[in-house]
Amino acid sequence: MPPIPRMRGLALIFASLVLIGVLAAIGSFLFATHFVSSTINYVVSNLADRSGLSPFLVRAVVIAATIPFFWAVARFTRNILGLLNLGWAPLSFYSNVYGIVIVLYVAGFFYAMYWSSRDAYAYKYCADTPEGIFVSDGTAKDPVYGIEPKPCTLAQIKELRNEHGSLQAPSEIQIANVDTYQWFDGVTGQPRVWFAIGPHGHYHFFNHPGDDPHTGQPLQPVRQDVIELLRQKEAADQAAKQHAAEIEASAAETDKKRQAAAAAKQKELASIQAEIDQAQLLYAQADYKGAKETCDLVLSQRADEPSCTIIRQHASVKLARELVDQGRLQFQRGEFDDAIWSAEGALKLDPTNANAAKLKQLASGIKQRSIN
Repeated sequence: MPPIPRMRGLALIFASLVLIGVLAAIGSFLFATHFVSSTINYVVSNLADRSGLSPFLVRAVVIAATIPFFWAVARFTRNILGLLNLGWAPLSFYSNVYGIVIVLYVAGFFYAMYWSSRDAYAYKYCADTPEGIFVSDGTAKDPVYGIEPKPCTLAQIKELRNEHGSLQAPSEIQIANVDTYQWFDGVTGQPRVWFAIGPHGHYHFFNHPGDDPHTGQPLQPVRQDVIELLRQKEAADQAAKQHAAEIEASAAETDKKRQAAAAAKQKELASIQAEIDQAQLLYAQADYKGAKETCDLVLSQRADEPSCTIIRQHASVKLARELVDQGRLQFQRGEFDDAIWSAEGALKLDPTNANAAKLKQLASGIKQRSIN
């Protein structure tokens, strides 16, 4: 019978071997689980992002389609020697059927990436050449002109999609109510409406970006200031209609003189409305000076005209900012008198412009010190 100390040593060695075996089994299970989940997530993320398909659909297809792949990996790496072959003997992939299955799946993945990325221009590289846009999946130079491509811009993507005929043309839509219409996406906050302004200042709305089918000019995404102008115009139109209805009702009960006065009043309203439309057109075209001057003329005739009050207020703020920017450049060039003049002009347009007040104070202070 072996001595007791020797039996205890053998038991300790046996227990250590059992513990090592258990830990190795747990580690193998965790490694295999991580390998499967990370591989599926990587494939699904790349294919779904570039193809635009639902990630749920892509995940379902990938899980089902990769069963033979993971079976081949399990068979190929069924022992320690198989794991070592991954690093020591890459050619072993081609020496048995399991390795060939793995290689075919890897090749199939890259083919699927190519197929799903054909129209995914956001992941491609573009170069403007004399013959058009050169598109590549990598950063290699254009082989004809040697121009180095860069990530495709939005304008390049739009041109490429238009050439392929896959970009939906904008359709004109009617806005029944400015206040209740959903102008922006509730999740992303991006515009859902694009607009163009007709020759008489009338707004035309479309459901997609692109070019105005009537003029060929690029459509503009709707903005909050445009919506505010539309809201004011709608209120003004309603007020004008109501006022015209009152004039028409009263004209039926009056003589020809009253009818002539009503006609004259209607003509005046139409003239003012034309000026308001012109001011709205100028503001939309960023001609803030023209918009303000037009509304000054309207307000000299009708001081309470709501649309032009709003337009003049917004245009004055824009002009004040431009004068502040001009004054800053003059200040940097040492033209302090001109900078003070620009700041004072900005404050006349927008007394609340803190940047104009600060610019005037700085320029005046430096000018005073230079005199002393």
